[in-house]
Amino acid sequence: MKSLLILSLSVATAVFASSQAAPPVEDLSPKAARAQARRDFASGHPQIYKAGGFETFEPGITEEQKKLVAHLPRNGSLAGCTNPKGLQAVEFATAYNQEIVILIQKSGQKSHGNGTATPQR
Repeated sequence: MKSLLILSLSVATAVFASSQAAPPVEDLSPKAARAQARRDFASGHPQIYKAGGFETFEPGITEEQKKLVAHLPRNGSLAGCTNPKGLQAVEFATAYNQEIVILIQKSGQKSHGNGTATPQR
C-alpha cells in the first residue's frame, strides 16, 4: 500500500513538473529557428524538432526527406498539449527542420547527428 502511494505521488509530481516546463527556446520566430539550425549544423549537432499537442509530429519534413534525417536525434522540448505557445512552436520547428534539410542537401552529406557525416551516393 505504501509503495503504491509513493508511486502515485511520483507520477503526479512528474506530470505536474512537465506541465510547468516552458520551452527552452525563447525566440520562437522562424528567423530565429533558421539561425539556430545553421549554428547547430555548423557545430555538428543538427537535430529534428518535434511539435504538436496530444500527438507530436516533425513539421517541415516530407515523406521523401524522412530517410535523409532518420539518424538525427529528435528534440521534443517544443511539444506538449500544455504549451501555451503551441502554434509558434510548430512554426519554429517547421523552419528549423526545413533549414536542416536544406543544409544537409547542400552539403551533399547524410548527417548522423553526432558530428560525423557520410557522403551521399
